[in-house]
Amino acid sequence: MTDITALTAEEMAAKLRARELSAREVLAAHKAQTEARQGTVNAFITLDWAAAEARAAELDALAARGEFAGPLHGLPVAIKDCFETEGLRTTWGSRSFESHVPDYDALHVARLRAAGAVITGKTNTPEFTLSGQTTNLVAGTTRNPLDPQKSVAGSSGGAAAALAAGMAALADGSDLGGSTRTPAAWCGVVGMRPTSGLIPYRPNPAPFDGLSVPGPMARTVRDLVLMLEVMQGNAACQPLGFWQALPRLADLEKPPAPRSGRVALSLAPFGASVERSVQAAIAPVERLCQDMGWQVAEDAPPLEPLMAHGDIIRGQCALQIRAALAPDMALAGVSYRTACAQAEGRGLTELIAYQTTRARVWTDVTAFFERYDFALWPTATGMPFSADLRDGEITEDWRTVTLTPPMELPSISIPFGQSADGMPAGLHITGPKGSDARLLQFARSIERALQG
Repeated sequence: MTDITALTAEEMAAKLRARELSAREVLAAHKAQTEARQGTVNAFITLDWAAAEARAAELDALAARGEFAGPLHGLPVAIKDCFETEGLRTTWGSRSFESHVPDYDALHVARLRAAGAVITGKTNTPEFTLSGQTTNLVAGTTRNPLDPQKSVAGSSGGAAAALAAGMAALADGSDLGGSTRTPAAWCGVVGMRPTSGLIPYRPNPAPFDGLSVPGPMARTVRDLVLMLEVMQGNAACQPLGFWQALPRLADLEKPPAPRSGRVALSLAPFGASVERSVQAAIAPVERLCQDMGWQVAEDAPPLEPLMAHGDIIRGQCALQIRAALAPDMALAGVSYRTACAQAEGRGLTELIAYQTTRARVWTDVTAFFERYDFALWPTATGMPFSADLRDGEITEDWRTVTLTPPMELPSISIPFGQSADGMPAGLHITGPKGSDARLLQFARSIERALQG
């Protein structure tokens, strides 16, 4: 019998709708896989099998009447522990909220439930998502399912690990500076940062800056779009709207209509020092794109000036969280305290300098995407570091190449080759603001070409 957890989410959904599988059978398979792997991988902070089993039974009763809750009917879905879940503990990886149980769902979580998702638990995250190592003082460290000695990066490391280990069919993440994309790259799955506003973020401690957004994560591009179809869509509570064509699974196999017919490729963008074997893993994408009819030029969007303002971006987010949630700072870990300290004492002059730089870069990036349809580069500059590095011991240099949030650009990481340590490498694809549908068509065309 085929291992249920080895099926794609799309395959599971089809079998559930055909009643070849029941929601309880699908859940039982994922429960067994989680019980087998959680002790080593530590992907979840909290699990609630009783609630999940009750929901699966409800969905099976619905299916017995020939009715289905929605496109995610019966699929086990993991929620990152920075998003509120009604009746299910939400800690933000913080000791201040170790026993916190919300009485409401975050908006996109409510949409997932309404579409038939069976929420099994909350995935691990660094405290308030502000570290590149998925570890915290509540639940400890998440380890890479492909090699438990290695890191899953951060901050959606628990989500990526759960997917790679077959512990969930789908998972959500959040992305401020690569938090869906880098863990996806190191775990060999797919992670997306959509254009700000495509997925409404409520409650949001900083609703007007568009920097941190929810994003879908999955094992394939098609699975990711299956989830994104449910999460996306405007809402009255969302101050940042969207204006692009919505990504749809039915359109995914169509090649994106090229505007310029050109893509930019850089194996070492923004002056980053990219490990040679990572470059070697990504380099074949040039020929692959050419074979698909694209012209490829060595180039990258001009994001370098933003790197000098990384502390302000991260620190601003930390202080906004502190103002909204009021954690006990005496209980906070190193990364969160450091992020707050980076912002305290900064003057208005520095903030204006950042905003001025952001405006100038926006103009240059807009001009860049008039010349190119998409930009490609390695998702991470190096190979996974040790999972045993403690909070605050790593540098952020390894993920500077994911710094697209200040431009609110849609970006995705898909698996593409292996680095010298045998771990997966990620291909990072970015498009102009609002190009999510075309970006996903392009990513799918690469994924399809790799599958032969």
